[in-house]
Amino acid sequence: MSLIIGLFSDVPFILFPSNWIGWLGLLLWLGVIVALLWRWRAYNKPWKQTQWLILLGLILVTPLASLLFGIRLPAWNSMPPPGITLEPVGPALMVFAAIPWMLAAGFLGPTAAAGLAAFSGVFLAYWGTHSIFTPFEFAVSAILLAAFFSQRYRTRVYRLLRSPALAAVLVTLFYPLIFVPGVIFVTQGSLAVRIDYAISQMISAVVAVGGALIVAGLVAEFIKRMQPNLWGGQPPWVPSPAESRLESRLIFNMAPLALVLILTLMVGDWIAAGNAAQTMLQERMSGASELAAQGVPFFLDSGQSLIMQFAADERLADPTAAPEALQTVLGQLIRSTPYFRQLFLLDDSGVSLTGYPLERYDDVFAPIEEKTGLELALNGVLIQVYTIPPGDADSSAQVSFITTLVDGNGAQRVLIGRTDLYSNPFSQPILSSLDSMQDVSGEGYLLDKDDRILYHPDPNRLMSEYAHPEVDAASFYEDTAPDGTRQLVYYQPALGRPWSIVMTVPAQSAQQLAIQIAAPLLVMIIVVAALALLFMRLGLRLVTTSLDTLAVQANRIAQGELDQPLPVNGDDEIAQLSSSFEQMRVRLKARLHDLNQLLEVSQGVASSLDMEEAVRPILKSALSTGGVASRVVLVPSILPDFNVGDSQPSHFSYGPQADRYALLDEQILTMMENKDEMAISNAKLSFNLPSGLLPPESVIAVAIRHENLYYGALWLAHDRPHSFTTEERRFIVTLAQQAALAASNTHLFMTAEIGRQRLAAILASTPDPVLVTDHRDRLLLLNPAALTLFRMQAQTGVGKPVADVINKAELVDLMRVSMQEDQSIEITLQNERVYLATASSILADGKSMGRVCVLRDVTHFKELDALKSEFVATVSHDLRSPLTLMRGYATMLEMVGDLNNQQEGYVQKIVVGVESMSRLVNNLLDLGRIEADVGLRLEMLSIYDIVENVIEGLNAHAAQKQIQLKTVIQKETIPLIEADQALLTQALHNLIENAIKYTPAGGHVQVSIFLRRDRMVFEVRDTGIGISSLEQPRLFEKFYRSSNREAKRERGTGLGLAIVKSIAERHGGQVGVQSQLGIGSTFFISIPMRQPK
Repeated sequence: MSLIIGLFSDVPFILFPSNWIGWLGLLLWLGVIVALLWRWRAYNKPWKQTQWLILLGLILVTPLASLLFGIRLPAWNSMPPPGITLEPVGPALMVFAAIPWMLAAGFLGPTAAAGLAAFSGVFLAYWGTHSIFTPFEFAVSAILLAAFFSQRYRTRVYRLLRSPALAAVLVTLFYPLIFVPGVIFVTQGSLAVRIDYAISQMISAVVAVGGALIVAGLVAEFIKRMQPNLWGGQPPWVPSPAESRLESRLIFNMAPLALVLILTLMVGDWIAAGNAAQTMLQERMSGASELAAQGVPFFLDSGQSLIMQFAADERLADPTAAPEALQTVLGQLIRSTPYFRQLFLLDDSGVSLTGYPLERYDDVFAPIEEKTGLELALNGVLIQVYTIPPGDADSSAQVSFITTLVDGNGAQRVLIGRTDLYSNPFSQPILSSLDSMQDVSGEGYLLDKDDRILYHPDPNRLMSEYAHPEVDAASFYEDTAPDGTRQLVYYQPALGRPWSIVMTVPAQSAQQLAIQIAAPLLVMIIVVAALALLFMRLGLRLVTTSLDTLAVQANRIAQGELDQPLPVNGDDEIAQLSSSFEQMRVRLKARLHDLNQLLEVSQGVASSLDMEEAVRPILKSALSTGGVASRVVLVPSILPDFNVGDSQPSHFSYGPQADRYALLDEQILTMMENKDEMAISNAKLSFNLPSGLLPPESVIAVAIRHENLYYGALWLAHDRPHSFTTEERRFIVTLAQQAALAASNTHLFMTAEIGRQRLAAILASTPDPVLVTDHRDRLLLLNPAALTLFRMQAQTGVGKPVADVINKAELVDLMRVSMQEDQSIEITLQNERVYLATASSILADGKSMGRVCVLRDVTHFKELDALKSEFVATVSHDLRSPLTLMRGYATMLEMVGDLNNQQEGYVQKIVVGVESMSRLVNNLLDLGRIEADVGLRLEMLSIYDIVENVIEGLNAHAAQKQIQLKTVIQKETIPLIEADQALLTQALHNLIENAIKYTPAGGHVQVSIFLRRDRMVFEVRDTGIGISSLEQPRLFEKFYRSSNREAKRERGTGLGLAIVKSIAERHGGQVGVQSQLGIGSTFFISIPMRQPK
């Protein structure tokens, strides 16, 4: 192997078919390409700008990829084309040749890929393969690749075929089937010669094309991952042919194994036939060669013996004999034994004495071998044998025998005898053996010791040197004939002589013999395979036809057509399956009948809340089993009768004999209380009936239970003996469950209706207005008091949004679903009455389903509160002067004289009490001023300064209790707020002071300020004693103090939080608390950033 930069250095030419069969093969390939393109035309991509650009780029790249950079592969026993004298050259593996048309197969589809592949094949055919079929072979390969890439089947095998690397390997394995027919069509000679040449070229061609395909597959695999949306088939994936039909699936599953088996048999048959043919020819060549080789010693020994016998004739040694007499003796000797054609007699100086039939020996034109032998004979060599060129018009070389006539003085004369192999009777067995292979176009050669050809069917090759491997023993090998074809050669050395026999037979003879041997078996294999495929398809067709029938029946069953019976033929598996389908149809039909009845029962149960209407379909369906009476009896508590004092069991019946067996209801009701199911075949022994009343023959009863509560019983009576089947029992049990559902629904409806009527009476009798909304803030309910308050007609506002019915914004906001927590506000309506509105959420599974709002008239309480406030303010103002006077005199007692310890304690207690009373009076006065709706002194305030002043004033108190007091405020992000500085400072002071007061030593108090939408939120968080959830709603009431023992230890007036609430509300804000007992509390004030003008 060697690297090549390009193919331009090779001689460009293309071999065209030499006969009409080759041109017919070319048309067949063209037809195959057109058929494949038409078959897979749907795989062509739509031609858009992107596809045109890709095609243009690939066209420009194709010539360079096809002709540049490759590897010259070895010839690998390749032969030159038959009839053409060319030296075999290994093919060129052009590394990038297949990349353009493989990319076209993925991006553009089969048509563009075939065109580019043929375009690439033209270059390689002109400079590389020299075969006109190369473009067609590449086009077929490209179409196969495009089909692999573009198919959208979803199974694993087809998914693997969409991989370029795997598809390249598969096409490489398939390429011999594409390559061999083209070679057979383009070459000349017999079919055996063409097949032999195609097989010799196949391995190297597959390696060359397969290498290029695999390189292109790896490149395409990478590009596919870069552009998956443009490559090949795209989702959605569709079922493969094997998934669509069972017959196709079985054939697809069995076809690979069958194909491998058939190919194995065919290849094995071909190999076996080839080996047998070659063995037969080898044995014939060996036998003929051995016979010929055995005749060589006899031929040479006979010649030597005969020439020496002639030389012993004394007449030839007579020095006085005349030349004519000597010629007569030579003639007599030739005629005595028909071996030699010519005899010559020479004297001791090498001068010709005479000859026969020629008179003189031509020493000038004598073969050089004889001249050499003559000198050796004169020097005393007794006998010599030489091969010399043939004479004119001879068909074989000549053999020259030289002997010496000697006496006591040495060599006197030399006798030369010539013979040719073609006419010598002693050589005929040799020639017959050499010509014995002519029936198989074989040839036999006779070689001398210098490997010169002595005998050859072609006289022009006589005395030419024959080249063969250096071997000393008989051997069989293959060689290349002068015409470029393969031939079989058998070399056989002669026994005891340096001559040898060569037998050659064209390989095509072996191939033809192999074809004769293999053809019958190959035809038989093909016929058997075709018949097997035909019978398999017919057998599968019978199976699939039966399965199709079953599929049709299954579709009918699926569509509810259960009246058509399925015929069952035979006892095989299909028949068993058909029988199962028929049984399924019958059972399903019966089951659907029961289900239809149950559906009617369910619809009856669901469509009515009246027990008698709901239970009638149940009783009617129960009679479908053949009974004469079906009854339902319920315990009194399920459907109580409020019109009578003592409730009785409820009875429901249906059937011609229903009323006749009514006396059994209470007995069955009692019997089924502790049972689930009861079937009675002898009713006379089980029931107590009055005389004259005949009991039913058979009875089945099922308890009616719901959520483990006994409701009653459903029972069915037969007037004839009846054995209840499992299906009937199951059906009656199902009916009993429906009866339980009907009774439960009726019971729940009655209970709910009673509850609704009671609730309606309560709402109608309460004087407080009640409003209920849904999750969309629409009114669902208004009681009469609410209708009167909002001056609405009954139900006129139901279903409308709250905002459209009520024009009080505060009340509308309170009732919105977005307000999850329970809240209360005081509102003044248009009748100048003050109401305390309390709204709570209606929760279901943690989700708010609406709100309930109760308005309580607190106008009287507000008036009392106003009077109380006015009274407290008046009293507080009048108390200020006496308290001041009392404190002054109490502090002056120490100035009058010394006081003992007890007196000082009394004075101190008086001062503390007076100061506590003063603080209470001041708080009452402040609260009075706030509630008196005195105008706010609004100004733009820095929250940071206010908080710092309050914290600074309480730091000493916090430090005294070892409480860590800190603030969380971002000065640069908190804007100015519009508020009354004194009131806001007082509210913050009260909250922080309370937090310090009720937090034990070592605790923490944190003051946080942040913005929430358009409001400023002041949050005070402590780790104090906490407040229980029961006390939290009253924390902001005047004079209220927690009942907690630890809270009572701290002195207070109970007005601090009330003042905070009043300040927050005066600013249009809110207060709130979140606390957990024992953990701590969080108080907050939320005030608008700007006050309304």
